[in-house]
Amino acid sequence: MNLCVPVLSYDDTSISIVWNKPDNYTDIVDYNVYMNNKSVGSASANNAINSVAYPYIKQFYAEDTAGFHNKITYHSFKATGLSPNTVYTFYVTAVHSSGKESAASVSVVQQTAPTFTNIFNIVTLGAVGDGSTLNTKVIQKAIDGCSTSKSTSAYGCKVLIPFQTLNTSTYVTGSLFFNSFMTFEIEKGATLLASSKSIDFPPNGNRPYSLLNTKGSKSYSDIRITGKGTIDGNGWTKSSADITDEAGNKLPYYAHGSTSTWQTLGVLAKDQIQAAVNALGGKATSTQISNFYSNARSSLVSFSSVTNIFFTNLKLLNPSFHGVQFSECINLVFTNTLSLTYDVNNGDGVELGSTNNALIYNNLMNNGDDCINFSAGQGKADENKTANLNQFTWIFNNYLRRGHGGVVVGSNTAGFIQDILAEDNLMFMTDNGFRLKSTPATGGGAKRIVFRDTAMREVGTTNTVKSGGQTFGNHNRGNPIIVTLAYSAVIKGQDQAVKCAQFSYITFKQISVDNGIPQTSDAVISVDGYGGKDSSLPYPETFQENLVFDTIKLKNVSPATIATQLGELVILRI
Repeated sequence: MNLCVPVLSYDDTSISIVWNKPDNYTDIVDYNVYMNNKSVGSASANNAINSVAYPYIKQFYAEDTAGFHNKITYHSFKATGLSPNTVYTFYVTAVHSSGKESAASVSVVQQTAPTFTNIFNIVTLGAVGDGSTLNTKVIQKAIDGCSTSKSTSAYGCKVLIPFQTLNTSTYVTGSLFFNSFMTFEIEKGATLLASSKSIDFPPNGNRPYSLLNTKGSKSYSDIRITGKGTIDGNGWTKSSADITDEAGNKLPYYAHGSTSTWQTLGVLAKDQIQAAVNALGGKATSTQISNFYSNARSSLVSFSSVTNIFFTNLKLLNPSFHGVQFSECINLVFTNTLSLTYDVNNGDGVELGSTNNALIYNNLMNNGDDCINFSAGQGKADENKTANLNQFTWIFNNYLRRGHGGVVVGSNTAGFIQDILAEDNLMFMTDNGFRLKSTPATGGGAKRIVFRDTAMREVGTTNTVKSGGQTFGNHNRGNPIIVTLAYSAVIKGQDQAVKCAQFSYITFKQISVDNGIPQTSDAVISVDGYGGKDSSLPYPETFQENLVFDTIKLKNVSPATIATQLGELVILRI
């Protein structure tokens, strides 16, 4: 067990630790954690207190009365109630089914941060939380104040979005631009609400800036975004009242916009698309509208070129376009968020673009597009370039709900996506489970990826689903596991990659799928390559290579479809 404190995963009163499972973990049911040589509890009990995903995971297994599904284990722990500026030592033991503990792991030592003394409270600076006053200048002044205060760490300065009362804690703002060496905290009960006006989101090339951003080609370092408050993108109307989910909590349900409904269903999205139309004199063709729909809407969060970034505990709602995006970042932690963007068209949970060393764990994701997505550029311009490489990501203990895909690799794969471990996750009512997608002309691909120890229920079905005393409609057919080069993106002419995209060295291990009623989803496993017969493409027949399916448990599913463009397929047990 390799124990560590992820980057910036501590503050003045808490420290979070994570660890890898040992090579032989089949008999392990839990982990015990020791701090300063004293037991401080088990990972499962700690997750019950600190993980937003835990109630959903608990409910999932409570309904698995036959014990069909693979069981997951928790491998994180948050120590709280600590003293500022104090050193703590941790080690972990594995607990076997007999109750016996393993030998202790190697210890990790971490010092808590000092208490913040340099705090920019936006209300003190003049912000008004009435839900209508525009506060962009005041909040940006607070962010810039951290920079001029000469902070040299993420703990040297804090911008505070405070909770005051229920009626005075919603702060409207346009695009905000972060600097290095700062913490940005939204207190529980406070909401950062995107303005409904396009003018408050300046252009960034052919798209507007997001609500939260880093700006330009500059590099950044050591940024923490935290608190238990809300970031609301104000993109679309709610399509109905909040629903009660399977864990008994309320989930928002946003309108699924389109090129034909943005005028009636959009809020910020409507104003942004309309502004683009107005720039043409008030009239636009259907082709132009389609382009504006894809490029005129702002995302919720976009951070690029940041080394050491920590994002935690926030509720993420209703983007005009995408959810949270990280591009060309190094050392990233995304944990314990409530990503609730369903059914916003293109409303991904979190997207990693050309990012190195990322950790995604303990999140609840209920999304209008992919829950967790990886991209690495497309076509010849991005093909096999080091700057576009997306690598070294660990994903665990997430509850992935309703998205187009649970963990999705592609479709932008030109710079290569590699070295991902996704384990101990649950998927419920996503359209697809593990999805690797590209096109031949996109180029690049993905390799050395392990998907393991995962349970899926009603993935890609059109069933009516009952869970937690509630009934849900599930409306899109899909695949629990799919590896494809037949995605719909089109790359033409000089933009085509030199070499056909390919997926290789992909392992699927210890995965259980129960889709309720057979034949209500597409193939449980779908694999295809490129047949080499498209006259518009210069590539020979291309095979997916070295795909391993090891101990896949299937119940109430549609048969697998595996095309001929496949090399070195290993099926150990299904």
